[in-house]
Amino acid sequence: MTAHRELPLLVLLAWECLDQHRRGRCGKCAETGFCPLVEAARGRIRQWRRFRHVWGWR
Repeated sequence: MTAHRELPLLVLLAWECLDQHRRGRCGKCAETGFCPLVEAARGRIRQWRRFRHVWGWR
């Protein structure tokens, strides 16, 4: 029996941020395409994946 693990709220919000930026730009997006919100969301998702890997959540 495998336990269903839910994503933390902040990780879900990070995915939502990335989804919204795929559809359009926000007020903080630069002309070059850089957005600090996207970078923060990507970093949070990377940290969550690293945490999951270390603690064996797959």
